[in-house]
Amino acid sequence: MTLLEAKNLSVQLDQKTILEGIHFHLQAGELVALIGPNGSGKTTLLKTLCGLLPAQQGKITALGTPLASIPRQQLAKILAYLPQGNESHWSITVESLVMLGRLPHQNPWQTPSNHDKEIVCQALKACDALQFKDRPVDHLSGGEKARVMLARALAVEPKILLADEPVAGLDPGHQLEVMERFQQLSSSGMGIVTVIHDLTLAARYCDRLVLLYDQQVLAEGIPEKVLTTKNLALSFNIQAHIGKMQGLPFIIPTSVAHPNQE
Repeated sequence: MTLLEAKNLSVQLDQKTILEGIHFHLQAGELVALIGPNGSGKTTLLKTLCGLLPAQQGKITALGTPLASIPRQQLAKILAYLPQGNESHWSITVESLVMLGRLPHQNPWQTPSNHDKEIVCQALKACDALQFKDRPVDHLSGGEKARVMLARALAVEPKILLADEPVAGLDPGHQLEVMERFQQLSSSGMGIVTVIHDLTLAARYCDRLVLLYDQQVLAEGIPEKVLTTKNLALSFNIQAHIGKMQGLPFIIPTSVAHPNQE
């Protein structure tokens, strides 16, 4: 089942074209990584896919319905967006912050139900954040805040999760835990799109990669198809060692690529 689809998408910011002619789709049960160099439009694409930025051209549908025609509360039930950064503008407890993820499922002024509380507890456990549920959010470290913000997104119980650099700032152990959790969620039917800079994590955990470069999709498909020496040299300007250890892929940048070198 196609959860999210964009056709012939073009986006401009401050009269500058960021993306042009983008075709994108997300299937149920799929974990997709958006990769590409800084400034290639990964965050712009994510924001456009969830309706936070307008497209100058193209069509976006969620569950087969034009995105613009879906009521905002209904869209908030099916699609969760996890932006970059871990800031909270209120000094509230972790549990209260994660409970905000349940708002799309509640009537105005409704107090959280036992079901809401259980979902929040499960989300905190999934992100290894339950142990500080009673602490103020502004007393947490950057990595702890990142896990709490992810828990808030998971508390929505969305069909679609768009996550912008969710492992940035996390230690290696928690990076693996987040990616493993994403795999579990996608295996259960959720569709997940994540912006990620760690190419090894992308290759190891994601079903499909979309490589953005020069306003367009340079390559997409399974990791082995996208992460080639030619594509890495062109898009990231690097030479890299691509291999496997114990059956798991890894990508190690070894040097800056030289012009005309593949």
